[in-house]
Amino acid sequence: EERPLNAKQLAAAEHFGAPYLLEAGPGTGKTQTLVGRIKFLLSKGIDPRSILVLTFSNKAAGELFDRIAAVDAEAAAAMWIGTFHSFGLDLIRRFNDRLGLPDDPKMIDRADAIALLEVEAPKLNLRHYKNLWDPTENLDKILAAISRAKDELSSPSDFEALATAMVAAASDPDLLIEAEKQLEVAHVYRRYEELKAALRRLDFGDLVTLPVKLLNEHPDVQASLSEDYAHVLIDEYQDVNRSSVALLKLLRPSGEHLWTVGDAKQSIYRFRGASSVNLAN
Repeated sequence: EERPLNAKQLAAAEHFGAPYLLEAGPGTGKTQTLVGRIKFLLSKGIDPRSILVLTFSNKAAGELFDRIAAVDAEAAAAMWIGTFHSFGLDLIRRFNDRLGLPDDPKMIDRADAIALLEVEAPKLNLRHYKNLWDPTENLDKILAAISRAKDELSSPSDFEALATAMVAAASDPDLLIEAEKQLEVAHVYRRYEELKAALRRLDFGDLVTLPVKLLNEHPDVQASLSEDYAHVLIDEYQDVNRSSVALLKLLRPSGEHLWTVGDAKQSIYRFRGASSVNLAN
């Protein structure tokens, strides 16, 4: 049973219109307030199918669904409640033709990606990342860097341009080595994307970057989704990174009816580019 909200929580839950960020610490009832907001929207007669609720982990999404279902099971089933990545995959499946992908694109996991690059390794001309004893260790590091690049919406061309600029600006041998390593990552990134495209596979990073590309390149899709999801609620907003923020801007360009809750001290996805700076911005 959801407890009644206190005055501050109620004021946050019943905010309407302009974009809203509720910053609150642990144990202050952030999720309770989010559930209270959904009750408020439903009480205003808003169609639950126009409510999109996003968070960052499957566990958090499952708990949110259960708490909303306890208030109104039918409405919970009609809403889209899940992670940014599961929502991204849903959009990719719905608009697969616009992205040149099969209707049920298969994922490639880290082990498969390493295996793919291992076969390709002799042709990659690796110098700094060459490891004859255990090539997989360095390939894993490169894939982690590629994943982070995707979180920052940096394409292989963007990454290569940045690395080339780093090489040109390197003022001592250590900086030059670091810059050359980044340039190697850029070359592997390009080849990895080509190999993945040939297999028509997706990786975890694609699940947010491809929907951003879809909405940017197809204004009709962007307009229709923006209309479909008139109310967007984000839990754990401290975990947003550049790609998730870009997706939110495309879904709610005016920011109207975007309602978020987060705690800057609790970010658990720093490795994926989450930063309290995103929260502050």
